[in-house]
Amino acid sequence: MATITLEQKIGVLQRQGVEIRAPHSVEIGDEVVLEQIKGPGTVLHSGTKLYGERLLILPGTRIGYEEPATVDNCAVGPNCRLSGGYFSDAVLLDDVTMGKGSHVRGGTLMEEQANGAHCVGLKQTVLMPFVTLGSLINFCDVLMAGGTSRRDHSEVGSSYIHFNFTPFGENGDKATPSIMGDVPRGVMLRSRRIFLGGQGGLVGPVRIAYGTVLAAGFVYRRDHGPDELVVGEKVVARSMPFTPLRYSRIRDKVARNLTYIGNLAALWHWYERVRLPVAAGDAACALLYRRAQESIAGGVTERIKRLAQVAGYMEDSIRELERDPAPNRTEIAAQRALCDGWAAMEQQLLAYRDIPGSEEDLRQLAQGLEGESYLSTVQGMGEQQAAAGTRWLESVVAAVEAVELRAVSAPG
Repeated sequence: MATITLEQKIGVLQRQGVEIRAPHSVEIGDEVVLEQIKGPGTVLHSGTKLYGERLLILPGTRIGYEEPATVDNCAVGPNCRLSGGYFSDAVLLDDVTMGKGSHVRGGTLMEEQANGAHCVGLKQTVLMPFVTLGSLINFCDVLMAGGTSRRDHSEVGSSYIHFNFTPFGENGDKATPSIMGDVPRGVMLRSRRIFLGGQGGLVGPVRIAYGTVLAAGFVYRRDHGPDELVVGEKVVARSMPFTPLRYSRIRDKVARNLTYIGNLAALWHWYERVRLPVAAGDAACALLYRRAQESIAGGVTERIKRLAQVAGYMEDSIRELERDPAPNRTEIAAQRALCDGWAAMEQQLLAYRDIPGSEEDLRQLAQGLEGESYLSTVQGMGEQQAAAGTRWLESVVAAVEAVELRAVSAPG
């Protein structure tokens, strides 16, 4: 197909109801499928750059109001506000808002009305409906849920970091995902909110349960909650010999990764069994949800990749542990089990789409899914229906967590 000019591209978009405030200041890649940028109500402000053959922008979205914005291969739902920055290979559902200086990269899924202020960095991040981020935040490799509405939501204060990298192994280790809340209860939009106070951080992988408040100004390294106010953690200053090749507590690390993968698997099944049926008859909404589901699948692949990297470090770690005058045989056995059992374990994890979960609970959940939108459908569920849905999703998570028991068990 012959390349068309910028003026011709702009003409196509304008006929589709897209408003372009400064036509000659925008860039639109030749690979962009113009029919997937939809009006009415969509506004491209000065300095907007659109790239990628998979780019999807639904009506009512405003891009680049505060500063220039680049949107590359993203799927952007209706009525979003991307005020400035860089967005690549992310999926943003209805009414997502992000401020200037955003840096949103692959594996990011922001569900309805999730939002962030200025200078927020996200990658391999899942924010469920209503989750709110302040400014100057780096929040990669996390899943966060909690809250019931835009006025009752989980929140992360400004200047917050999720520390998601360790120096262990030959090239470092990012098997460090953290969970705030969970999928089985979070999707039901009935859970107590979580608050992470500003000017602080989490050292992954940790779990923060619903109803937990972590006071501002501290870095947290432990699991907390539910319904707990935490004002810092006691950390004893110390110095010791260190080699990046030596791992410890490998069973805990594997278990935390499996819980995270299990939650992603549950969210994938939620899209398959709930979101996509709700979107039936709305082709644009169904396409958006499919893109979200693909992003979740990519997140599972990423986590398996990171766990595989750790499994590959085990031989070196075992050699280091064997050098000790009194080697920890329990830890060595656990690391040997991960090293030798990884191939079988990986195949079981990759089969997450085939997990049926509790079929009776699924049937109860699926009866009478009604509502004008996804949010109204979930919020309109009866308590018994929502409880059945939670049990079904918990059974999916448990099936993934059980992989550890089959493939990485070691003497206690």
